[in-house]
Amino acid sequence: MRYFARSVLLPERLLMSSTDPIALFRQAVDRWPENIALVVGEEQLSYADLDRRSDAIAAELVRAGAVGQRVVLIADRTTSWVFEAVLGIMKAGASCVPLLPEGPLDRWTSMLDRCGARLGLISPSGSEAALRVERPHVEWIAPKSESNGMSGALPVPVSNDQEAYVLFTSGSTGGPKGVGVSRANLSAYLGHLLARYQFSASDRFSQHFALPFDLSFHDLFVCWASGATLCVRPESGWLRAAAWARSMGITVWFSAPSLAGVMRRARALTVGALPSIRYSFFCGEALPWQLAQDWRIAAPASRIINLYGPTEATIAITSFEILPDMATVQGVVPIGRSIGSDRTLVAPFEGAPPGEGELLLSGPQVTKGYINAPEATQKAFVELPGQEGLWYRTGDHVREDADGILHFVGRIDHQVKRFGQRIEPGEVDEAMQPLLDGGNAVSVPVLMNGATQLVTFIDVAADVRWLMDQLRTKLPVVYLPERIISLPEIPRNTNGKWDRVKLIQMAQHDAG
Repeated sequence: MRYFARSVLLPERLLMSSTDPIALFRQAVDRWPENIALVVGEEQLSYADLDRRSDAIAAELVRAGAVGQRVVLIADRTTSWVFEAVLGIMKAGASCVPLLPEGPLDRWTSMLDRCGARLGLISPSGSEAALRVERPHVEWIAPKSESNGMSGALPVPVSNDQEAYVLFTSGSTGGPKGVGVSRANLSAYLGHLLARYQFSASDRFSQHFALPFDLSFHDLFVCWASGATLCVRPESGWLRAAAWARSMGITVWFSAPSLAGVMRRARALTVGALPSIRYSFFCGEALPWQLAQDWRIAAPASRIINLYGPTEATIAITSFEILPDMATVQGVVPIGRSIGSDRTLVAPFEGAPPGEGELLLSGPQVTKGYINAPEATQKAFVELPGQEGLWYRTGDHVREDADGILHFVGRIDHQVKRFGQRIEPGEVDEAMQPLLDGGNAVSVPVLMNGATQLVTFIDVAADVRWLMDQLRTKLPVVYLPERIISLPEIPRNTNGKWDRVKLIQMAQHDAG
């Protein structure tokens, strides 16, 4: 028996690629309908159950005219519903706009205004209640738990250019920028990754990332393309992640290096502590060599792969595998080479040594720009003389060695990644500035014990606890600085700019 949304909403003949995420999910449903697709807390859903429930959401969305529209989703991972909703939105030929459950409200409304979303899904928990009051012009849809059949539904044609989801990256001025990732971008990523690694229907994938982070879409669709089980780690389970992985029998691990660092500090990376893991993927931040080797001690049967890629290039675009016989060295693991047909280019900039420069990316995974931000798009997405296609300027300073392996050196524009999310310190400063009665704020990333901390310097006397309380109403938790340090004057360099190198040194000394 074929359910309503599968046979009517999105006929497979209308899909442009065999690696389209929904086409791959449907193939898994057909092959392994009784396999467990999702584990969230005490809930377990088979592929047939997840297919049926997401069909019901898709049916409601189609009736509401969501085809080709953006649909807002408050991405609370505590129940299976949000995962059903992501599938339902994409089955309906709509674009998913996931937002962090904790807001804040100002940031939610800014994102909605930027992307122009006019439809939203009401969850059973009602977690979007504040946004529904704030944005009454958004049409809020409450899907039924089961499909009502084919009545009133129409076929939904899906093209390669159709948007799959919208995610927001940090911006130094004017708030976050929206990136529209197309079905073709995601399809290209899935095709590249699935061809390179051998996953199976018996695998059990970890799911650590919040859904508004692009790495979460790897978790969902690489797993579901393989007929495997997606296991969602509890939100409060950072310190017990190793015990959780053992209890769930995780075989495919994917996280930011920060989580592995937390596990090491908790003394959880003991010999053979993670025996079931056969693939370990890390992405979102620089991976220290020593941390990778400590991970190998805990997961001796695992292949360890360092992935790299900005949101604008769809999840990950290069990879480097750490082989067992590789010696531990100082610094961070290389980001490697392209995993598929996408191209990389190292563009020299003034002062860069030979072989170093800004990393530029081009190919089927690279998106077309930012939503309703032509100036930012024109600056970041460029055409190059003698080169085909559009190239994305990552802002990452890299070095290419004699073997063509790319090594991450740092950020050209001071942007950093924490817990898998890209953050512009200038956005933190922008939120802090109005609280300082005319004072200045400068935030810098500081590497401490293998993890990136954000430290904010201010040049006025202030109640630090009050400042942190105020920032919590303006920024997501991951953006909050670990420390706020007050100085009589923030140092500047000879060019009159903030001396960020000196500030980093001061932050490291202060921590010591």
